[in-house]
Parts: sequence; structure tokens; C-alpha cells
Amino acid sequence: MATITISREYGSEGVKIGQEIAERLGYDFVDKRIIEGIFRQYGLTKFNDLYTSAPGFWDLTSQTNLLIVSMLNETMEALAYRGNTVILGRGGFASLSGYADVLNVRIQAPFPARLQRVMAREELTNRQQAEEHVREDDKARRKFIQMFYNKQWDVEAHFDLVIDTGTVSTDMAVNWIIEATQALEKKQLDSQAVITKNIEVDPVLLDAIEKSMQSPLPPLPDEIEAV
Repeated sequence: MATITISREYGSEGVKIGQEIAERLGYDFVDKRIIEGIFRQYGLTKFNDLYTSAPGFWDLTSQTNLLIVSMLNETMEALAYRGNTVILGRGGFASLSGYADVLNVRIQAPFPARLQRVMAREELTNRQQAEEHVREDDKARRKFIQMFYNKQWDVEAHFDLVIDTGTVSTDMAVNWIIEATQALEKKQLDSQAVITKNIEVDPVLLDAIEKSMQSPLPPLPDEIEAV
């Protein structure tokens, strides 16, 4: 009943890797559409806007923003409680960093490799605009984690496994993560370890998760999580 969080740089192939892992393990794949679908059932429709907006628009005194982040943490814990889940982005590693039965993975790649992938996939011809696009995405991810979790998004110490897809193929990355997940499932954890099955979860939230899983939202307007 393991949970895998995948934090990744834009253009690092993190989405492809996460989807392949979920398919091979028979896990649920949770991306921004699932999270947004859960939030909408609670009348919270602004999380995607908050996550993708420029850091200057983040108001730490806003009760709505604080409620959204609190709801995000509860949702991440509920997903981990269910288990057998791959959680893509959305600060999953930060929310679940204290649980011994969660595998936190970071997917990264050198900037030139990421830029080349993004330009090819999105059919971009203006290199300068593409560079700005990738850098702004990196900045938004970094600032969200820093401001709401007081953690550094790109510090390797926060993760159990860090993979550079500029060197490692996506197939090899998938295999490594699956092997690490299987090893974690077999590991004898200390009796004092904090584990996800002991999380107290609101049944209403679990029901909202199931509904969002069964009927995912269509692609959201922004494509910040496209690769």
C-alpha cells in the first residue's frame, strides 16, 4: 500500500515516468486534474490559479489561500492513507515528508535538455520565450514550496530518490522507482515509525477523492504540468 510522490522540473519527463509507474504497478495516478476535482467538490476553485500564479500574487494573510493549502495537506494525507497511489507534484513530498511508508522522488534534468524537450513538444520556435517559460515555471514551483512549506523545492535531501533524465532514460527511471517502491513495501519499519495507515481521514474527503478519480476533469487551461 505504498504511496509515491513525484516532484519534477518542467521538461524532465516526470509526467511520463509517473504515468508509466502507475500503469505498471496498478496504482492510481493523481495529477492536477484529480486534485482540482476534489477541491471543486468543496467549493474551492482557485487552487490551480494559486499554484500557477506569479509568486507576487501569493498573499500569506489571505484566509482563502491558507484554507486551500490546509485542504491540500488533508488531501495528500487522505491519498496516502488510501495507498497504491502515484502523486504528481502539488507539493506532495512536502506534505508527506514525515511518513516512513511514502517514497518521495525527484525527477530533474539539465536546463538545456529540458528546454529542448519543451520546445519540441510544444512546437515552440522562439528560444528566448521558451527559456523564459521554463524559468518562470521553475520559479513558481520553487516559491510555492518555499512560502507555504518553508522547504527548498530542489534540495536533494528532501527526497528518497533523485533521478537525472538528462543521463538516465525514462525506462530506467521507471524501473528504479518501481524497485525502490517494492523494497519499501517489504521493509520492516520501526514500531515507532509514523505511517500512513494511522492517519485519521474524513470519510467525506475519501468519498470526494473516489468521485474525482472516477470522473477526472478535462485538461485544465494551463499546461504547466505537461511534461
